[in-house]
Amino acid sequence: MMSLNKSADDQPPSIQQQPKSTTIIKYEKSSCLFCNEWFDAQTFTEHLIHCGQVLEECPNSCNVFIPRIRMRSHLKECPRSKQHLQRMSASMERLDQHADHRVQVLEQDITTIRSVLNEEIRQRLHLITDVGNIRKHNQVVEDWTKDTDDSLTELRQQLEEERAQRSFAAEQTQADFQYCCNITQSLKEQVEMKMNDLQQHINQLSSEVSFHQNQLNDNIMKLEEIVFENERLNRDKFVQIEQFLQEINEDIKTKLGSNDFATTKQATLDCEVKNVKSIVCETEERCDRLQNLVQDLDKALHQTMQSIADIENQLAMQQRIASVQNIRGHLIWRIKDYSKKLEEAKQYDTILHSAMFSNKAFGYALRLDIYLNGKGTWKGRNLIACLNVLSGEYDPLLTWPCRLQAEIIIRDQSGITLEGQDYVKTINVRKKSDDYIQSNQYFHIPHKVITSRNYLRNDSLFVEVRVLK
Repeated sequence: MMSLNKSADDQPPSIQQQPKSTTIIKYEKSSCLFCNEWFDAQTFTEHLIHCGQVLEECPNSCNVFIPRIRMRSHLKECPRSKQHLQRMSASMERLDQHADHRVQVLEQDITTIRSVLNEEIRQRLHLITDVGNIRKHNQVVEDWTKDTDDSLTELRQQLEEERAQRSFAAEQTQADFQYCCNITQSLKEQVEMKMNDLQQHINQLSSEVSFHQNQLNDNIMKLEEIVFENERLNRDKFVQIEQFLQEINEDIKTKLGSNDFATTKQATLDCEVKNVKSIVCETEERCDRLQNLVQDLDKALHQTMQSIADIENQLAMQQRIASVQNIRGHLIWRIKDYSKKLEEAKQYDTILHSAMFSNKAFGYALRLDIYLNGKGTWKGRNLIACLNVLSGEYDPLLTWPCRLQAEIIIRDQSGITLEGQDYVKTINVRKKSDDYIQSNQYFHIPHKVITSRNYLRNDSLFVEVRVLK
């Protein structure tokens, strides 16, 4: 049999535990010299007593050694067995019966023992395999534990470094915040000074505009009086000419017989008519010039008023620049009274300005400008829009040059999501610095497209701006 032991001093061991890397399996069995079967020390002696391969001398004294299991067949063939056979037959039959029965029992016992031994051997082999697997698992667990300890040590070091970096970053952030507060305070003071200067400039411009407007009104009244006086004089002259023509006709009728006198009167009459026509033409030219002058003055006055309105809007814008509410880079602008504003743009070249917004919190100050009647080569045929980067309060903290990409969208007002089709175009905005003139990329849409689709409803137009990056 085979046994599994943990040490050499315990019960008869079949496995002795050596150092970690070596396992020795020891089988404590003895081999029979006659039948070559393996038996342990306890059953080996008993087996020798009953082993069928043990050599025994023939009881008939024929000097032959026969294996115990073949003894019966030898006795039947032995030459001396005939004399002894009769004496021994009765006893041998009894012994044979008993021996056969004993052999059968022994064979059954041997078969049972062999099956038990085989089962035990298999179980012990399984145990050996399990022990080896457990040792391998323990080795893996030890390696994993060591790696885990190393990882924990590295994580602790990283946590310490992260804590130190965060404390340093917090201190740096506090210093930056204090610096930003100081800059913001100084910027507010500068903005207030500029606002005061702009207010004074606006007041001065308002007074000058009022003076020029009054002077223009006086000039217009004088021109109207001159025009009325010229018209009155022209009317009087026309009346005199008609009276003179009537007199001439009467004279022609009375002196019809004299051809020379009629020719002279006719020439004089033609000359007077030409003079009257020239006077009328001069008067009409003067009236046209006066009308053009009045139109130019009206246009200049309108532009001046728009400049004043723009300056006032800029002043209000500077007041609101520190508190821009739209900081998501998204603007939706409703332009009301589109037809009226389009006519004003055609007549006075007006520009529409949107509310200020920002691409992000503390970002660039942006504004959308729209030329309803177009600009340059697109004038009279297209709507032109451009996105401008204005001077903002946080410009010293921003990255320059400024590079932005935005979508300008004319919204479809059909009210049906599936059939609606917005007019979209992507433009790029670049500005080198906060005090450098930027190069604009324009968005344009033809007037026919605006009026032919659902972009215009209730004389209102919706324009949307999305800053992408």
